[in-house]
Amino acid sequence: MDRQIITTPAGFLQPVAISWDIDWRDQAAGEFGDGITRTEFTGFPRWIGAPTVPLDRTTIGQWRAIRAAAQGGRGIYRIRMIDPATFVRTATGISRTVACNGNTTTDGNTFSNGFGTEYRPIALAAADYAVGAEVIRVDVSSCNDVAPVVGQIMSHQDWPFAVTHVRDRGSSVYEIGIQMPLRAAITSGDVIQMQGIGRFQARESGMGRADYGAGIFSRPTLDFIEVTAR
Repeated sequence: MDRQIITTPAGFLQPVAISWDIDWRDQAAGEFGDGITRTEFTGFPRWIGAPTVPLDRTTIGQWRAIRAAAQGGRGIYRIRMIDPATFVRTATGISRTVACNGNTTTDGNTFSNGFGTEYRPIALAAADYAVGAEVIRVDVSSCNDVAPVVGQIMSHQDWPFAVTHVRDRGSSVYEIGIQMPLRAAITSGDVIQMQGIGRFQARESGMGRADYGAGIFSRPTLDFIEVTAR
């Protein structure tokens, strides 16, 4: 089945409740005679999230259009995994307007929806790394030397990972531990998103329906599971 990928615009979904997490797909298989509890894994790990987002008169229609393009559970939402507890794009020195609305053209224009091209703070891979690597080094000179922090969600080629430790190796290079392990090989110089981007599908077809009343305001809770088949 050909699945359309819908990229949400820069700054469009600004959640008021964050819940990104890794679902390790594990379940207890019971305690055995030796007193040890066994665990079974029922599938490949994946990211899940149920962010709550505020929508008003300016965004309800756009969200309805995005959901329609996704066609329920068929489409794939390409989403920036906003997590202000560990990283905000303004930390790199840009304005809040650029962070939320994107970059304008050289003559100050935006697209018809009022948004510009998305500002994406990036680091660069400092070496080559194979699939399965749990420690990598990144050069952050391209994002104003903003250091990664423990718990931060970053990504490579839309495969998100969480930072588990950080060590300063000098000259704007940081060694970071990551989970999940790399799911796509990295070549030196590859782009690493400082604010992770992932590909998700709706857990159920009616996800995110924006009901509203006279005040034209809605606060739906979304329910995403990562698409791990590429």
